Formats: sequence, structure tokens, C-alpha cells
Amino acid sequence: MPTINDNKILIADDDTISRKMLQKLVQSFWPGVVLVAQDGMEAWELLQKELPSLLVVDWMMPRMDGTELCRKIRDANLNRYVYCILLTAKDDQRDVLEGLQAGADDYVRKPFNPQELQLRIKAGLRMVLLEETLAEKNNELLELNQKLEELARIDSLMKIANRHCFHEAVERMHGQWTRYGQEYGLLMCDVDFFKQYNDTLGHQAGDHVLQEVAGAIKSAIRQTDEAFRYGGEEIVVLLTAQDIEGAVITGKRLCKQVTELNLPHPKGVEGRVSISVGVTACCESNAPKTWKEALEQADQAMYQAKKSGRNQVVAYQPQPAVAVPTN
Repeated sequence: MPTINDNKILIADDDTISRKMLQKLVQSFWPGVVLVAQDGMEAWELLQKELPSLLVVDWMMPRMDGTELCRKIRDANLNRYVYCILLTAKDDQRDVLEGLQAGADDYVRKPFNPQELQLRIKAGLRMVLLEETLAEKNNELLELNQKLEELARIDSLMKIANRHCFHEAVERMHGQWTRYGQEYGLLMCDVDFFKQYNDTLGHQAGDHVLQEVAGAIKSAIRQTDEAFRYGGEEIVVLLTAQDIEGAVITGKRLCKQVTELNLPHPKGVEGRVSISVGVTACCESNAPKTWKEALEQADQAMYQAKKSGRNQVVAYQPQPAVAVPTN
């Protein structure tokens, strides 16, 4: 949490006597760092280096006057807000407006009343503290919202992206295929005999298996690829820039990775937990019109893998055209 004492005050005045009076006044009540500049240019250089939170600046100075310095501060992309108090002997109302339009936050006429200036500086520091506290709270809120958004996109059991994320990712990927011809592969993975596993060993053991399988799949794919929990024990994998042959190779690697977990399954293939994988790809040899059509292809191939004995990979095969007699 920021405190007032964390901040610095910068005094800028070309008059030696006035500058020393200001410095002595501020140091009489201010325990923090007090910076001093003899003109506007020196003040600007100090300000960029030290980033004070409050500036007390005389209007009339050589090289760069107070209003010019205020404008420069407001136009700059500084990492914090600088509260500016402008000092001047000018007393016309138009001068006050000019100073405020230049970016000053407050305006004190010379010769200044020490007690009045002290109170205005303290009020400015309170504003700075409030601004910094609000900024910190906003940052904390942004971080919290980001974490909540991440949690909403991750399946709490498998610790991989959820179905909603899959829909977003596959729509984006299919759009790139449609517009630019960028190929992608799609794998539908299903844990073999999972219902029997749950019925035999219980749902808690089943949850553990899903976590282990998801972790194995995630560790076996490239960083550019992504795995999603689609539902139940089904996991969908999206493969960027991949044709059907490459997708099949990846599917075989996933099967191998899961069987090498050596998780016992009383009714599984060879007594171990395994997966069946259906593979398709949007590529030159296969061009589904929509991602839903591609998903259906992978789903069909996955069911074929199960019918063929499970613990294997089956690639989707488009149905050949059937000749229709003309008479």
C-alpha cells in the first residue's frame, strides 16, 4: 500500500531567496525527499529521472517557464501523475485560467502565505496518495479478473481448456483454413472402457485417471497445439499447421503416452488404461466446409477405432462417390 512518505516533492524557482524559502518551508513539515531545480529545464530533467509526485514551480523562469513545464508534463507519457502547484505574482483572473489550462492543478499567488502554501501542498499530497491507492486497487482488480477469466476457461478436473475455449479456438483455426488455406488437424480422444472403470473402482479413481490422461496428452503435444476437455472422458486436440499424416503420427504418440502411464484397468485393453483416437484434418486431401463437420469426422473415426479393438488411431476416410445409373 503506498504512503505519502514514499513520494518526492520538486521545487523549481530561479530566484535564490525564493527557492531557499520554499525548500525550508517544505522541509519543516515534510519528512520525505525534497528536490530543488534552478529553472524549468533543470526541473524537467530532474522530473524525468526522479518522478516526483508533486511539483511547486514558479511561473517566470529562464529556458522553460512554469506553464511550459506544466504542458510538457501533461503531454509526456510519465509512469505516474505529477500534481503541479504554480506560483506567480500575476493576479489577473485570465492569468489564473491560463495557468490551469496549461495543466497546473493549483495556483498560489506571490508573495505566498507560508501556512496557505503548506496546506495546499498537503492537500495535493493527499490527492496523490488517493490516486496511487486507487491505481493499486485497480491493478489488483484487473489481476483478479484475469485469474477469474482463466479459471472460467480451464476445466477444474483435467486442468486443460474447456469446451467453450475449444469452440473459440476451432472457429478461429477453421477461419484461417478457409481464408488462407492454413491446414490444421483435429483429434478426438476417448478413454477406453471408462464407464466400466468407474463402476469397478469408483468415481474418485476415475477422476484420477482423467487427470493423468489429460496430463499425458498435454505433455505429448507441441506448444502450438492445444488440448480441450470436450465432455465426460472425451478430449479434443487441435493441431496447428498439420495434415492428416502428421495428425495420425501425433495420435499414435498420444496413445503410447497414455499406455506408458501403466494405470491398471481391470477391464481395459491388456489390463491398462488406454485411449482410442479419431483423426481428421482440414488439408488439401480433405476440406470440410465447417469445423462442426470436421469434428463429426473425428468423432466417426474415433468410434471406428473403438469398434476395431480400441487403443489405436483411426483416420477419417471420406466416402467414395457412388455412380448413379442414368437410366
